Amino acid sequence: MKKILRKFKVIFIDVYIYQMLNYKPFNAATPNYRIDKSNLSKDKTCYFIKDSNRVVHKSYLFSKVFLLKSIKKSGPVIGDCSTVESHRGQSIYPYVINKIAKDLLENDNKAVFIVVDKNNLSSIKGIEKAGFSKLASIVAKRWLWFYFKREVVYLNN
Repeated sequence: MKKILRKFKVIFIDVYIYQMLNYKPFNAATPNYRIDKSNLSKDKTCYFIKDSNRVVHKSYLFSKVFLLKSIKKSGPVIGDCSTVESHRGQSIYPYVINKIAKDLLENDNKAVFIVVDKNNLSSIKGIEKAGFSKLASIVAKRWLWFYFKREVVYLNN
């Protein structure tokens, strides 16, 4: 019952939107891991890395995210990424999101986006290392899929 009630809760949103329009090659040392992919649904794909049969990183690709309508954009969004603590600091996260962006941009997508919480400094560092640029800042309140009191600030890089 609590799980159902949580869906009706008003959520505070305070995020940055990053984008990549043209592929930028990954400049850091490339981690020696294979990236696997699993289509979870027509709108959600999971990219993951295993080390010794243990998943050490996951990144999800969503075909659309309603929040992008706030900035009059649409396209695939990378999000809900995580790396296990033992594998952090090896540039796995920027390596994976850069590879996802490369695949998408080479397959006729005009842009790839990432939504990140403004307080998630380690993710922001990885996103920028992967070659994404900051597009906008969004502060809003969300109830179900409706956004209220939206404040959008476009950022120039």
